[in-house]
Amino acid sequence: MKTQAAPEPSAGQSMPPGFEELGIVRRRGVRGWFRRHPRCMDAVVVGVYLLLSLWVYPYAFYDLGDRAWWLLLGYGVIAGALLFRRSHPIPALALITLAEGCMLLLYPWQGGQMLGLCFAAYAVARNRGLLIGLLISLPACVLGYLPFLRNDQWNAEHGRSWWMENYYEPMGLSEIQSFSVLAVTLFFSVGISAGIGAAVRRGRSHEQEVLEWARRTQSYARVAERNRIAREMHDVIAHSLSVMISLADGARIVARKDPHRAGEVLEELSDTGRTALGDMRRVIGVLREGQDVEAARRPIGDSLEELYEGFRQAGLPLTVSLTGPQLPEDAGFGLTVHRIIQESLTNVLRYGRQVTDVTVTIEHRPGPDAEEARRLRSEGLSSADQAALGMPATGQVVLTITDDGLHPAHGERRESMGSGQGIHGMEERAGFYNGSVYAGPAPRRGWMVRADLEPPQKG
Repeated sequence: MKTQAAPEPSAGQSMPPGFEELGIVRRRGVRGWFRRHPRCMDAVVVGVYLLLSLWVYPYAFYDLGDRAWWLLLGYGVIAGALLFRRSHPIPALALITLAEGCMLLLYPWQGGQMLGLCFAAYAVARNRGLLIGLLISLPACVLGYLPFLRNDQWNAEHGRSWWMENYYEPMGLSEIQSFSVLAVTLFFSVGISAGIGAAVRRGRSHEQEVLEWARRTQSYARVAERNRIAREMHDVIAHSLSVMISLADGARIVARKDPHRAGEVLEELSDTGRTALGDMRRVIGVLREGQDVEAARRPIGDSLEELYEGFRQAGLPLTVSLTGPQLPEDAGFGLTVHRIIQESLTNVLRYGRQVTDVTVTIEHRPGPDAEEARRLRSEGLSSADQAALGMPATGQVVLTITDDGLHPAHGERRESMGSGQGIHGMEERAGFYNGSVYAGPAPRRGWMVRADLEPPQKG
């Protein structure tokens, strides 16, 4: 089984501002401070080890005399190894095991035994996982306690220990029982330390996943916003430039016969350009100045009638019909309807030839009322079934834009100068309202765009 360290952000992968703080937001105060200053935590670990080990160190002089000074060397080696347990956990554990074994060989009753190994086991499991931590730290603990096997030889050389005479024997424990209690207790302590390290590893790994998810989410949000702005800019520029080109062509033709009328057309051309510029500023203002989003999402004209009038002035023979109740007063839905009609009419203006009639039909089909909905449910049609049959509870709005220009199959329709993003943008807009868009040749002549939308629910 292969284990890996918890994922860390790569050097070239920058987190958005403030994202690095997400990992410690639940650890305010002292714990969070140590999380941000790991070297200080290393110093605390070394301090705790030395404090718990050295407070019983003077008793070693009762049994060893001057030889007890050699224990300080072992304490120093273990303390130094603990400073590198974070960057080199396995070498640190090996060095600590060797030092623990040598110290037990010199003095089986030395205080704080295997405490350094517990810290090292935690670090190994924190960096390599629970399995590796247990497979390395538990055998190391057993190896460190092997000097207990020569306890009889140590007694023959130094006599009975001060700890046995003053601590363990008054508790009714023999020497073998005392060693067994120590070994078993610290063996499980090493295993528990590895388990704690593995739990911290899992927590850190989860935090990194959250950070990565947040980074990807923000990246996707930025892409979606850029696409939305690009779609808005495409609609504004494509529509405005098409109308302006049509007006400019008309002005050139009219100028020879009716200079006054040509002046009116040029004035309309100027107004169209200024209006387009104002709409572009509103769209960009959302990103640059933080203007009101709802205000920026509204169409240029105050109503669809102004949109229709602009195309009529550009020369389109436009007829509009509306059936059913008025469309919902929803800014987002109104913008979607506006842009789909705008894009469709712009394409007619750009690509249509010999167009004599353009029709815009808006059908608002309300959903079934409460009584009809109960009747349909009684017949076994659930809400999902009704929606699949074209009878959603919110109703439908069907937009149909047709022209009678030459069929593309005749090879005389103007060649497309765009990138196809207009139709793709209409499909994206319709998708926000569970809708779909068809754009293609009409059955007999010309071009047709049909969009089916589900209006938003009230309230």
